[in-house]
Amino acid sequence: MKILQTGDLHLGKLFYERSLISDQKHMLSQIVQEIKNEAASGSPYKALLVCGDVYDRSVPPAEAVELFSNFLAELKNASPELHIFIISGNHDSANRLSYAAELLDFQRIHIRTSFENIETPVVVDGTSFYLFPFCQPSAGRTGENEAESPNAQEAFIAKIASAARKNSGAEQSVLLAHLFTAGSVTSESERGVWGTAEQVDSKVFSEFSYTALGHLHRFQKAGKNVYYAGSPLAYSFDENSAEKCLLRVELEPDTEPVVTKIPVTPLHKVVRLSGTFADFYEGDRFLEFKDDFVEIKCQDDTIVENPVLLLKSHFSNLLSFRQEKAIIEETSSDMAARRDFIFQAKGNIQEHFALFLSDLQQDGADEEELKLFKKLLDEKEKDETA
Repeated sequence: MKILQTGDLHLGKLFYERSLISDQKHMLSQIVQEIKNEAASGSPYKALLVCGDVYDRSVPPAEAVELFSNFLAELKNASPELHIFIISGNHDSANRLSYAAELLDFQRIHIRTSFENIETPVVVDGTSFYLFPFCQPSAGRTGENEAESPNAQEAFIAKIASAARKNSGAEQSVLLAHLFTAGSVTSESERGVWGTAEQVDSKVFSEFSYTALGHLHRFQKAGKNVYYAGSPLAYSFDENSAEKCLLRVELEPDTEPVVTKIPVTPLHKVVRLSGTFADFYEGDRFLEFKDDFVEIKCQDDTIVENPVLLLKSHFSNLLSFRQEKAIIEETSSDMAARRDFIFQAKGNIQEHFALFLSDLQQDGADEEELKLFKKLLDEKEKDETA
């Protein structure tokens, strides 16, 4: 059996207030083309796995919903027998994503956003697919996507694994989940507070022939037969060097899965560049990146005024201009100047301190504090003249 894995589409996302709908349409068309190509070759995919975070927000913009609807229609047109498995992620609204789920089941589009009947698989050609949507790590509270367990995620997975173990009629079992596996590599674009409560040990997936994960945006192997496909587009500048891909997974009974990366070509690359302002404004060293989504880390020692405006004609999609080096230099210089001023104004420094205390305390300066400050100041002066 051949399946295609993706997830973390984040449709409707704004990247530095820039709409990515065109970029996402370009990316989705490559998924459709991959399905179409394999169907034409006579070795079609049996299933497409979308492992959560279909949308970037719980209330996605209308154009994002339309984009996903068209995507599903194009997939079914390309390969009518294809099963499409979709689970909700932490960015999705479970209720909205599951709209018409019962009806779509008849079209082999299987959407799961709740924990009802999670032990019941969808069986395709002898392979059982178990769908585990995003689960809040918080426990014992009721609410959408929250579980009644002190260790909700692992408890649910153990429950599914037990069902898979008892399902002796299945040749293989595949789990879809949206979660954070301990020891995995994160990115700036992921939402969440990474604590131990949110981490799952990859050993809990040992019962499954293959585990397809979403939530983390970098392609990575998280355990034996456990893979994150990662997001198919880079959604933060720290992902500029990350490999963006789909995963082709070939499953055979009693055989290790064969996982192959299918590269995704972005409409705009996400690049992080470093150099002086003059490097970008005067030279052509970075000309190849003029149409990409660009972040510049400026290496000048002094702050450049209005850099984005000045460079827009050179880089049409310049989204971020960082000047940490100049800011650190300027801040350090200001602090040194303030220290020099204070210790040179010896006649007034006690007055400055008294005014500071008056601003800080409603009752004004305390005599004992002023005496202590004068004592410390005198000791410092003695040390400097010694």
